[in-house]
Formats: sequence, C-alpha cells, structure tokens
Amino acid sequence: MAFYKVQSLIFSLLEEGIKNEVFPCAIAGIFVSGSRYIVGRGYKSLFPFLEPLEDDDLFDLASLTKPLALAYTFIYLLSKNSKIELFKPIGEYIELNPSLAKIPVFRFLNHTSGLPSWYPLYREVKEHKENNLEKYIQKINQLPLEYKSGERCVYSDLGYYLLTYLLEKVYGKPFSTLFEEAKSIIPFNKKAFLSFNPLKKGFSQERVVPTSVCPITGKILRGVVEDENTRALQGVSGVAGLFGNIYGVLDILETLLKAYKGEVKELSHNLVKEFLDFREKDFTFSLGFMLQSHNGYSATGGAFSDKTVGHLGFTGCSFFIDLGKDFIVVLLSNRVYFGRTNQKIKDFRVKFHTLLSSLALR
Repeated sequence: MAFYKVQSLIFSLLEEGIKNEVFPCAIAGIFVSGSRYIVGRGYKSLFPFLEPLEDDDLFDLASLTKPLALAYTFIYLLSKNSKIELFKPIGEYIELNPSLAKIPVFRFLNHTSGLPSWYPLYREVKEHKENNLEKYIQKINQLPLEYKSGERCVYSDLGYYLLTYLLEKVYGKPFSTLFEEAKSIIPFNKKAFLSFNPLKKGFSQERVVPTSVCPITGKILRGVVEDENTRALQGVSGVAGLFGNIYGVLDILETLLKAYKGEVKELSHNLVKEFLDFREKDFTFSLGFMLQSHNGYSATGGAFSDKTVGHLGFTGCSFFIDLGKDFIVVLLSNRVYFGRTNQKIKDFRVKFHTLLSSLALR
C-alpha cells in the first residue's frame, strides 16, 4: 500500500478517536514489510491552553512496562548470565512463605500464580522511596492465594512486584539499572526515549503528555507515573513507570522481533521464542506478554494471527506484534485525561486493530 494511503487511514482513525473524546491525542506507529509509518494527532493538553502533540513527546506507558521493561530485562539477563531457571520454584532464589515459595517463576510471568490481581500497597508506606519494595514484598507474602497456582489466569500486578524484587536480589542491582543495561544493546533512533522518571533525566513537563488528575493530591499527573503503587517506589517497578515515545517503543519492539528470528546476538534466540511462544491451556498470557483472546473481548478484534503477542496499558497505550507476519502496531494515547473511568478506548482499539491488520496482508 502506498505510504500516503497508510497515513490517510491512520489519520482518519485518530481524528475519529479525538472527535469522540476517546483521548485528546494519540500517535500510532506501524512497522510492516520493513517500513515504518508514524502518525500523530490532537492536543496533549486542553487546559489552560491547547498544546499540540509533537512526534517525540513522551507517554506514560503504564503496564507496557511489564513486557518492555520486566520481561525484556529478564530475557537479556538470562541470555547473558542465566542465574534463574523459569520452571524452578521462586523460593529457591528469594525467601517467601511456603505457599508462594513453591510456585515456579514462570507462573508469575504468565499470571497463573494464584496471587490477587491488585492491592493498595502504597498505603503500607509513609514516604515514597525505592526501598519500599521490601515492604511491598512483606505485605504480598502475607496475602492468601486466591486460587490454586496453575488453575486459572488472573492478571496480577502483585506477581510483577515479586519478579522485580527477584531480579534485584539475584543480580544485585536496582531494577532501573538492570533495565538500562539491557536496553543498551538496542540501536535506538536519535529521537527515541524509553526509560523511567523522565523529569529526573532532564526532560521538561512540556515534553510529557499529561494523564489524569491524581485522586490523592488533586494535581494533574505529568511526568509522574499514574500508578499509585509504583509512584510510592519513586516511579520504578516492573509493573509500571516506564515512559517512552513512539520511536523508543518501536525500536525495542523491532529488536524483539529480530531477536525472535535469531538476528540479535545478545539475546538468546531460544529464550526469546520461549517467552513469546509460550502457551498454556486457553490462558491469555505467554511469559510477560498478552495473547490475542478468542474468548470474549479482544483488543485486536481477533484480526491478527495466532502468533500475536502484545500488551495493554491503563493510560491508553498498547502494542501488538504479529510474529508470523513481521507486523507491529503501536498506539500511544492519554485516554485517562478525560478521567480514569473513560472506557471508550475499548471499542476504539478493536476498530483500530481490525482496520490496520489489513495492512499486513498487502
């Protein structure tokens, strides 16, 4: 398909989303047949004045942190120095209560551990400090399992705090440092950004797309992570906290796609395939990545192949990689600008992915 036709299609979709107040702004990135298409529309902020979206503005990627920071760092570290075996009990590496200790590491990655989905861990601490993670683990260690490990798949932030803690203890460095080391092998575009705490790295708030009004402070969140639990960890975890622009997200996804084909020497081909190809029963997660659901709602509309992995983010961001077609679709938006209860993104995602999936066939 001609470049201008692809641009026109994406342009119209984003304009429709803005008109219907799905989000005030969004930027889409497509990788297909070796080419990239990037189209952004809208205003990142509407008050006190209109601020047009720039192509290199940063978004709070929310739970895209799980695959792009946590799972990716896992793959890098295990490729370089395999100190953790995914199918061994997590208790062989860190001290936990007996019911948690016997659960294999991989069950935290694919959300089948038995842990509850969420808990207000930030209420357990008084100050926002990185070492609050220790207190988080103490609290998670006290929570009863909600189901027998392996029997169900329940999306759980709590499991990813455990995995963050696991990597820090086994490899002896803060998670943010481990991630920076892991992403050093990626040939980033000069415009790319993908990291934690952009304001501490010198970026102005004007470069960051605002999300919602914090229910605790009453202030608009801009460059400060939306997720309260991660905010209490000074903005760094394997759950949330990653900020990035369309270039940074596309760069890491293209690297993962190349690694899946065995074209990145620093990342084990077999390990990448294990993370992305892992399937169990009809569960909707591989190791760190969401699968395309065929039971009920699917953000892709079921339009991609069965070799598709991706993830959704609470703030309105998402990505999917169709591994069988070398096709990547990224959507970055700030749908929570209109309130955390704004659910219009659900229908928009289906339409967006259904229409754009046709690009992989041309």
